[in-house]
Amino acid sequence: MKRGTGLTTLASVTMLMSTGCGPNAGQQVSAEDYPEQNIEMVVGFGAGGHNDSVARKFAEGLSEELGERVLVVNREGGGGAIAATEAAHAAPTGYEVLFAPTGAFTATMLQQDVAYEIDHFRSITPLAENTFVIAVPANSPFETFEDLIEADGRVVFSAFGEGHQTHVVGEGIGREYDLDAEVVAYPGSPPALQSVVNGEVDFGVQDVTSAMPRIESGELRALAVTTDYVPDAFEELSPGVPSIADYDLERYMTAGSQGLVVPSDVPEEIVSKLEDASEKVIESEEYVEFIENSGSVIPDVGGEEWFGRYVPGEHERFRTLYDELGIPYES
Repeated sequence: MKRGTGLTTLASVTMLMSTGCGPNAGQQVSAEDYPEQNIEMVVGFGAGGHNDSVARKFAEGLSEELGERVLVVNREGGGGAIAATEAAHAAPTGYEVLFAPTGAFTATMLQQDVAYEIDHFRSITPLAENTFVIAVPANSPFETFEDLIEADGRVVFSAFGEGHQTHVVGEGIGREYDLDAEVVAYPGSPPALQSVVNGEVDFGVQDVTSAMPRIESGELRALAVTTDYVPDAFEELSPGVPSIADYDLERYMTAGSQGLVVPSDVPEEIVSKLEDASEKVIESEEYVEFIENSGSVIPDVGGEEWFGRYVPGEHERFRTLYDELGIPYES
């Protein structure tokens, strides 16, 4: 299968993760017989979306490997902040883990006063990465990405929220090609997607998993992707769709990625058990097929590389892009 190459980022920063520095430092638990009860995987988004579907598929495999049920618990709200806050302050027993999207540690942390930090967690493994698609309504006059960047007059685009990756991409296109671009920030993927289908906006920056069925049905047309690769399933659906990198937009390349993390003070023995079991799941034929069919890829990096370098690097990269694009943020 096609895997992510470096997670589409220019960022590279010093490792931040270490044990003994989380909000629950000092609490310990015996790891010898772990797990002995159900494990809760906290997901910061509602049931039925891309994050939830990946989490449930992974939890299914992890349950089989560990011999105890891994229950998906949806704590929707705050761009993932509610779930991350709960997980950060959970007892370091390994019985509450976080399905962690990068957005909870980039846009959400920059735009909200949250009660957690990146170094409150340590990574087990990255789970999935999904590109975003520049999409237009089927009846749009923009047949290609070239048509879009040569547009005259105001161009309205949809994003998943103020400061979200999708917002940054749209603003970046507008800035680099001197477009009169205006964002309509929706509370998440479903309404943003529907606004493109309905023709309420000129284009949208949409996650590939949600966009693919609408492209297949003929409701949307894809103009470009936001990574330097095109997933196999998407290439079959929309052959020849370029990357925004082909138009000198490399600095705005981005992807949604998700991983499994735990509080930083979880004992090493438990972390090792979770790492071993997780590796078997993400290498399984069933999980790989699921990820491929959704238009996603499995990041080709280890857990520490993903959460210790990539995620903090994205945090700082987006802070810089916010400054350049005039997107307000809290910290």
